[in-house]
Amino acid sequence: MKELKINLKDETYESIERIITWLNLNNQIKSPDKPNDYTIEEIVRGFIISKVEEFSHFDDINPLLIQDIDKNSIIKNRFKEISKNQNITIKQVADQLDMKPPNVSKIWNNKSQPRMELFIKIWIILGCPKLQDCLYIVEED
Repeated sequence: MKELKINLKDETYESIERIITWLNLNNQIKSPDKPNDYTIEEIVRGFIISKVEEFSHFDDINPLLIQDIDKNSIIKNRFKEISKNQNITIKQVADQLDMKPPNVSKIWNNKSQPRMELFIKIWIILGCPKLQDCLYIVEED
């Protein structure tokens, strides 16, 4: 088993503590005979495992794993649609990324595609939607 050390913002840590308090109280009411001592480590581990399991379903339909993608195929994103559905503006995303809105707009309109690091940051800002909802492939002439 590997060990991983992570740093959390104070407000994130406090949010997790509130979740733990709620879970422990809820369990105490529902099952007074069971131990009610969740830890931050258990909760974070559970969150991570849950997200990893969500990603494992992606392997079957991941457009990036399809072997016979034509060399004229282009991968595009649906960030514009996702952000619109969540009422997140380009300016809000740009502010969080410390970018200018026109540069985010280029990504939203598929004029350019973000490098992997930026893609992940945008994906997190948008709430980690399923990757198959974020990407699609088009044939370009």
